[in-house]
Amino acid sequence: MIKKLGMLVVVLMIAAGLMAGLAPGLTLAAEDINVVSSTATPQFPSSLAFSVQATSGANIVDVRLHFTVERDSFVKVVTEEKLGFSSSTSITAVYNWDMRQSGGLPGGTVVDFWWTLKDSAGKSVTTSPQEVSFDDTHFTWRSLKESNITIYWYSGNNSLAQTLMDTAQSGLSNLEKNTGARLSRPVSIYIYDNTTDMKGAMIFAQEWTGGATYPPYSTIVIGINTSNLDWGKGALVHELAHMVNYQMTNNPYSGLPTWLDEGLAMYSQGALDSTFEVSLIGAMAQGSLFTVRSMASPFSTDAALSYQEYAQSYSLIDFLVSRYGQSKMAALLETFRQGNTYDGALMQVYGFDMDGLYNLWLPFAIQKYLSAKTGAAA
Repeated sequence: MIKKLGMLVVVLMIAAGLMAGLAPGLTLAAEDINVVSSTATPQFPSSLAFSVQATSGANIVDVRLHFTVERDSFVKVVTEEKLGFSSSTSITAVYNWDMRQSGGLPGGTVVDFWWTLKDSAGKSVTTSPQEVSFDDTHFTWRSLKESNITIYWYSGNNSLAQTLMDTAQSGLSNLEKNTGARLSRPVSIYIYDNTTDMKGAMIFAQEWTGGATYPPYSTIVIGINTSNLDWGKGALVHELAHMVNYQMTNNPYSGLPTWLDEGLAMYSQGALDSTFEVSLIGAMAQGSLFTVRSMASPFSTDAALSYQEYAQSYSLIDFLVSRYGQSKMAALLETFRQGNTYDGALMQVYGFDMDGLYNLWLPFAIQKYLSAKTGAAA
């Protein structure tokens, strides 16, 4: 009996030792954090909802979402959000990116995201990056691709898309021929059937908006159908020219003066429309022309004044290309790409600043528009 009791004591002591050795936090490893699911659900154009579900042997105490937007940039920007949730061994955490607060993204933008989770046992895990495409799923899109341009459309037949593609390619060809400017990277163009549909794809779109260009995202959106096709073709070429200007001159230091950016876009559309020409002639006759320096800033929100600014900008490009040729304009854009100042770029390529440009341009414009028109009228 004594021998049996002694053996029992030994067994109990061994068992106690084993239990002590397996106590949490000592030698038994806690269960690893397991990410059960990770999703990102777009609600275009207003939000993007992220969600993660995970389990662990210890309470999960910290969840962070990391995401970055794929866009043209000189630095990679990663956003980190610490999520609120109830700490537990099994959690669900969500984050809603409200673009009404941050500003919207164009359709087709890709967002990369990943998670970092930590538990009370000191364990952590970082998931592999996933990507989600922020698409406008309100419509069933078709696509047409030629060279660096892809057109997406959902209304109308294939001939409409081909007409717009031909217009875009012709506009790019003329722009390169006349100014040396050209696309260097692919561009996506989303054709909405009307401006109502198009503005539905934007955050707080202005009432007058007919199209928009998102240069860092290489995306253009515009409302075109067969009833406004002539306007739409011109607007498409105009917006593409802005994209070309961006790709040709983008740098981390400065942008283009507005007269150059808008002037090249107007010039890409061909001859100056009569509405703009009348505005320019009227300003000349009244002696109310804008200086080139004043048009380096954003244009007026007053319709009549902005018509004049667009017309003058067109005429400035017409003067520079007619007088000095395509190679000089290409050199000017390259100089801006290097981060030169407005006056510095002009001085380096042409030998005059913005004030000198105005003085040289004015006789050209008077002869071409005012004298020619008044002489023809007489």
